[in-house]
Amino acid sequence: MNDFDSLAEEVRLKVQQCPRAAQAAARKRAHGAPAHTTSGVAVEPRRPAASSLSLMMETTSMMTKGAAVAAMGMVAGVALAQSSVTLYGQVDVNYQHLRSGDSSPLAGQSLNRLADGGVTGPGSRWGLRVSEDLGNGLKANVVLESGFNADVGTSAQGGRLFGRQAFVSLVSASAGEIRLGRQYIFHEEVQALNNPFANSTILNPGAPSVTLPAGVVQMFIDAPRIDNAVQYLSPSVAGLRLQAMVAAGEGLVDRYHGLKGLYAKGPLNVALSYEQSKARVATAGVAAAGDTVNRILELGGNYNFGAFKLFAGYQRGKDLTPGSSGIITAPSPAGGVGTQIATLTLPGLAGPATRLKAYTVGASVPIGAATVGVNYTRSQFENAAGADRTLGRVGLGVTYSLSKLTTVYSAIGVHNGDLKEFVNEKTLFQVGVRKAF
Repeated sequence: MNDFDSLAEEVRLKVQQCPRAAQAAARKRAHGAPAHTTSGVAVEPRRPAASSLSLMMETTSMMTKGAAVAAMGMVAGVALAQSSVTLYGQVDVNYQHLRSGDSSPLAGQSLNRLADGGVTGPGSRWGLRVSEDLGNGLKANVVLESGFNADVGTSAQGGRLFGRQAFVSLVSASAGEIRLGRQYIFHEEVQALNNPFANSTILNPGAPSVTLPAGVVQMFIDAPRIDNAVQYLSPSVAGLRLQAMVAAGEGLVDRYHGLKGLYAKGPLNVALSYEQSKARVATAGVAAAGDTVNRILELGGNYNFGAFKLFAGYQRGKDLTPGSSGIITAPSPAGGVGTQIATLTLPGLAGPATRLKAYTVGASVPIGAATVGVNYTRSQFENAAGADRTLGRVGLGVTYSLSKLTTVYSAIGVHNGDLKEFVNEKTLFQVGVRKAF
C-alpha cells in the first residue's frame, strides 16, 4: 500500500467515527446515564464541543492532504506520459567467402572471414531515442546512435561514441522539423529506396566492399553521414516532403549543401537529391579553395505491385575528389573534401576519376516469411580526359524472418566489367543473422 492509499484509509476511519460517537451518546441517554442537575431539574450533559470541532478539523485536514497527494500523482502520471526514452539496436554478423580477381590485392586467392554487417550494410548498432511532448503540437526529440563491429567487439565509425547519429530536434506538426548535429546524408537516404534489402547485403549499391589495389571504391558513392549539420524537414503534404541541409564545416572540412524531395504514397516511393561542397583548401582535383566539388545527383525509387516489387536508381557525380577529412573523419592538414570517397585511382586509368555515372535495377518477391531479391548495378568512372573504366555486379539474395526482430539472410554478388580482375570481392558469398531489439 502506498502513502496515498494509507492516508485515504485513515480519513475513511475518522469519518466513520463521527456517527459512531453520536450513536454511543444516544444509547447512554436511553439507559439512564447520569445527568447534571440544576435546581432539581435534570439537565442533559453537554458533549465536549472542542472534541467534535477538533475531529472535524482533523478529518478536513486529512481530506485536503489526500486530495493534494492525488493531484500530485495525477501530475506525475501526465508528466511521465509526455516523455519517453527508447533503447534500440541490432547485432548483424555474417560469414563471407571471397574469390578474388587475378590482379587484385589477394592475387586470385580465396578468403573466408567473419564480418560485421557493416561491410555490406547495415551494420550493428545500439541507440537511444528520446521524445518529449511540449504541447500544442510541438515535440523535442533526441537520437543518439552508436555503431560497433560485432565480429570483434570494437567501436565503428572511427571509434566515435555516437558515430552513426547524434542530433537534437524540434518537431512541429504544422511547421516541420529542425535537426542539429550528426545526421544521415541525403544520397544515403535515397539509396535505401533503390535496392531490394534497403542498403543491406552485397546487393547494396553503395556497399564499401569493393577493394582495388589503391583502396576501397563504391559503385554508388555513399558517404552515410555528415557532421555539424543543420537540416530542415517539411511536413508531409499529400505524400510529398522536402528537405534541406547545410554543414558549414569546421577547420579544414568542406562546406556542404544539399536538397532532397521525397514522395511516398501508396505503393510508390521515389526520392531525388542534389548535393555539393565548397572546398576549404586546394587538394587533388581541386584547383583552389572555394571550388565546388563532389556534385552528386541521385534518383531512386520503388513500386510495390503486391506480388512483387521493382527497384531502380541512378547516380551522377561530377568534380569528384577523394580524401579522408570530410564527413567521416577529423580534419587533416591535407584539407577536407566534403564527402567520403576513399580513392578515385583506378587501374588502367591515367589520373584520378573525376566523374561517375551509375545505375541499378532490381526486384524482390515475398514468399511467406522469406523475401527473394535480385539486382544489377553498373558504374562508369571517367577521368578528366574522358577515358573510362567500368565495374558491374549481379546480386541475388534471400532473407527469412524467424520473428519480427530476428532475420537470417544469404546473398551472392558476382562482378564483371573492366575492373573485375582487380577486385578482391570478384565473387562474394555471405550468410548471416541479424537480431534487432
